Amino acid sequence: MKKIYIILAAAVLFMCLPTRADAQHFGVKAGVNFSDPKADVKTNMGYQAGIAVQCDLPLWFSIQPELLFHVKGGQASASSDAGSRAFGLGYLEIPVNIQWGPRFSDDRFRIFVQGSPFIGYAISKDMKNAKGEAYDWKNINRFEYGLGAGLGIQLWRHFQITGQYNWSLGNLVNSGFAEDEFKKVFDESNFSGYTISLAIIF
Repeated sequence: MKKIYIILAAAVLFMCLPTRADAQHFGVKAGVNFSDPKADVKTNMGYQAGIAVQCDLPLWFSIQPELLFHVKGGQASASSDAGSRAFGLGYLEIPVNIQWGPRFSDDRFRIFVQGSPFIGYAISKDMKNAKGEAYDWKNINRFEYGLGAGLGIQLWRHFQITGQYNWSLGNLVNSGFAEDEFKKVFDESNFSGYTISLAIIF
């Protein structure tokens, strides 16, 4: 529970951080992701949805912290006799997008690059073994962190489309407590991958 409180506190901090920005705009965001787990775990599509605050800064910079519910997953074989089984985790995630890009036509068009450090904590799961039994939380490293890099365009100030690759720097396996079966399937796996999203900024 402490980690959840830390993430929520960080969310409040990031939302309040840019008090000296030229302008602040609130928005909603949604998108899809294609995780690229390591080892023998295959890609599967997930989704994200949440809220954002865009804060304009001088020299064409902006900062856009977000609070997202982000579902990430893949397909893995729980045993050599079993077929691929879809699995997924739902994270409460906080990316902080640092954007730079020029604005054209009286701010009706903007193209930008962004870097996005993020932290997250898994709050829901759908992970089962070969018998169809749910894996216990003790197997899973619920805390994740990483860095994203991407490109985006913003139209008429209100519509923002972004494509990004996110590097997850942790391991899905909670190595000190995970069962051998879980380690065998998911060791050295994480949820790095591509994200495509649309934000509506008000």
